[in-house]
Amino acid sequence: MSNIKKHWDGVPNWAKYTLYAVLGIVGAFLLGLLFGNLIMWLWNWLMPSLFGLRTIGFWEGLGLFLLAKILFGFGGSSSSSDGDKKCQKHGKPHHHHHGEGEKRDWKDWEYYDDWWEEDGKTAFHTYAERMKKEPEEKPAEEKPE
Repeated sequence: MSNIKKHWDGVPNWAKYTLYAVLGIVGAFLLGLLFGNLIMWLWNWLMPSLFGLRTIGFWEGLGLFLLAKILFGFGGSSSSSDGDKKCQKHGKPHHHHHGEGEKRDWKDWEYYDDWWEEDGKTAFHTYAERMKKEPEEKPAEEKPE
């Protein structure tokens, strides 16, 4: 696997971008074929028998798919304000740091499995037990007597 990565790192950026563009166009074409046929098949199977509507062809199925994507969204992009909301869990903001330091940190992940076996399981179970006890203790502290 590392030989492939080393070889890929040596490929010029213009060739990578060209390959990505070609693969993206081919992928979009194939997904269009798939979803156009899928919607056509589902429509022709359900709509005539349920509602008495006529059957449709491939292009009408593809048009229905595109209309649904326009009306209901494409599901992948979000504005930065929406992204901030999505990154929060239990009211705590999560900070994502992207940069040179993060790239160096990825090299350390090769030791993760060994750490998990040696210290990680014990540390996690200790933390989990502490979290189980804390909710039980907090309501007792908050009650005025």
